[in-house]
Amino acid sequence: MLKAIFLILLTTSLWAADDHATVSLQRFQNKIIVTVDHDAGWHTYWKNPGDSGLASIFKFFQNKKPIVLKAYEWPVPTKHIETGDILTIGYSGRQHFFFDDMAGEVDAHISVLICKDICIPGEADLKLKAGEEFNSNRTAKPYSGEELKASFENRPQDQNLAKGFEYYLTRKKDSNVLTLHYTLKDLNTAKLPHELNFLTGFPHAPFGYKREKLYFKDGTLYGQTDIEWDGEYQDPPVALAANGTFPRAYDLRFLYNAPTNGRVSVVTLKIKNFSNSSPALDDFYKQLPPHTDKLAAVGSVQAGSSLLEYLFFAFIGGLILNLMPCVLPVISLKLFGLIKHKNTPRKKLLSHNLAYTAGVISTFMVLASVIVGLKFTGEEIGWGFQLQSPTFILIMMMILFILSLNLFGLFEFITPGGSKLGSAQVNNNFSGDFFSGVLTTILSTPCSAPFLGTALTFALTSTNSTIFVMFFFIGLGLAFPFILTALFPQSLVIFPRPGAWMEKLKYFLGFSLLSTVVWLYDVFSNLVDYPSISWQLNLLFALFFFAFFFAAKVSQKRSWQFIFFAIPLVMSVLLIQHLKSPLAVSSEVSSSEWIPWSESKLADEKGKLVFVDFTAAWCLTCKVNKKLVLETDSFESLKHKYNLVTMRADWTKRDDNITQFLKRFKIVGVPAYFVQSSNGEIHSLGETITVAKIEEYLKR
Repeated sequence: MLKAIFLILLTTSLWAADDHATVSLQRFQNKIIVTVDHDAGWHTYWKNPGDSGLASIFKFFQNKKPIVLKAYEWPVPTKHIETGDILTIGYSGRQHFFFDDMAGEVDAHISVLICKDICIPGEADLKLKAGEEFNSNRTAKPYSGEELKASFENRPQDQNLAKGFEYYLTRKKDSNVLTLHYTLKDLNTAKLPHELNFLTGFPHAPFGYKREKLYFKDGTLYGQTDIEWDGEYQDPPVALAANGTFPRAYDLRFLYNAPTNGRVSVVTLKIKNFSNSSPALDDFYKQLPPHTDKLAAVGSVQAGSSLLEYLFFAFIGGLILNLMPCVLPVISLKLFGLIKHKNTPRKKLLSHNLAYTAGVISTFMVLASVIVGLKFTGEEIGWGFQLQSPTFILIMMMILFILSLNLFGLFEFITPGGSKLGSAQVNNNFSGDFFSGVLTTILSTPCSAPFLGTALTFALTSTNSTIFVMFFFIGLGLAFPFILTALFPQSLVIFPRPGAWMEKLKYFLGFSLLSTVVWLYDVFSNLVDYPSISWQLNLLFALFFFAFFFAAKVSQKRSWQFIFFAIPLVMSVLLIQHLKSPLAVSSEVSSSEWIPWSESKLADEKGKLVFVDFTAAWCLTCKVNKKLVLETDSFESLKHKYNLVTMRADWTKRDDNITQFLKRFKIVGVPAYFVQSSNGEIHSLGETITVAKIEEYLKR
């Protein structure tokens, strides 16, 4: 665990493959062999990585120009169940990958995602000079001809369908989910010779393979694999045929794990049509006994330690959120309350801070419940998803605006510190502390912090129970500084005694809350047709201000106060109702130098160098990166130097195309940055960038 933490602290998104694998390039019998010999416990991924992971990539160059070498089928992979019930398909140990040789000097660039307790993108560059037979990053000894021959002969090869094998396709009712059914009859045993599915699908758009289910009864092996139809994301979109017949037949390739001869081969299933599923068919499978072969695990000890490390990342990520600009104003309010309470008994201080902690953690549990519910309905969600709702942002603006008026002294309101600002009276009601925790959590979600992205990606791609546990630890990290001050009240001695200086601090905190309102105002204007409702929004703020001003400075009569408060409240309800109607998105992409992103536009730019910025108006980290990197003279010089095409994907308002694209790279939020090479390969730069880092990827 300590090694994994050390690696994360000392590396960015790029890591050299030789840290955890021996990578070799060898010529043998008119072939070039790339060998990846994984260190103990580390693994990489097959072409279809399963529920998580990225396939390895092999590229070759001659005289710095890309060349295509005929590739032979990859070695037989193994399936594993990793932490969080994640099924992956990949490699460990020593694996040989075969390609046809080409005379002269050949350069190889190998990209892998290599995993143990953590997953790290890895790369290796090797060269074979003309006449040179072997090159490696670690060893000078080539692999024996006998070993290479055996590996080449044992690779999966094309084979006709076995006798007794039948298959057909059905469609689930009212959905774009297909199910591939297959049977193999006349078996004496159902034992699979390799730790692999009976059928493992090669990647083939627009088919997205899910997990295989196997059953065995009376000498027949039955299999089912659900397949998501992703045709709507093609360019142009391809709808699932309503009549059950595809516009063209599809040849789908599978690894076939034969229980009859003990070999893994490649078979092709020709898919032309499908039928609708029926209750009778569903009932038939319910009565079948499940196949009992167990899956290979990546080591139970490793799985357990991996979960502990992700929980550690979640806790540290939550702790760092306290320093992010999204939550500093509300954190400052809570700190203001602590200073007022510094001379109160320890038990009472503990109660106040536990109320705050309860607000933080309970809100994270609500967020986890919402995410689980959305996942159950098939929705794609990411970190900060609630800030894609204009109604939610409007409510948050009103709450923070009213709190700022309280700090400016227009009225007395029990603040998140548990006291009445404007007086020295301490209130024993802890609801203000709880509300502070709720507000802190809500405002923290558009922020991304170190470690947090790793923890969130793991959580949002894991089981429902894991989501709740991970969110609990993020909340625990966010509340931890205040838990410490409750357990060790002496830590508050670093702050001066309560006094007149706190009145001035109160006004500063009021301005900090107003700055948060301004930020949310900017987010709101990017979500809606702002010109058509701007007068209503601005009038609403003015009416709320005047209502509180009237109550504090003009009249104490309840009847008049009721009238002046009723007007903005009614107007708020009307504005929220208006927001439920379809609104045009005012995209953040306004500069002609930035092309609005889409996958089809990205594909159209193949042959050029492309930089893509995934951003959102509610993402403060995005704005910081934009000011410090993307809007600098250095970045402009970089664009001209490489004739760089720049694209921007705006996730301010919900966009499933962006969500799906980020999900394929195991990213759940923004910022996110990518470089597309001239050969069409896409590289993820992570969430932190510099001009030097961007140029490093452009040179590849």
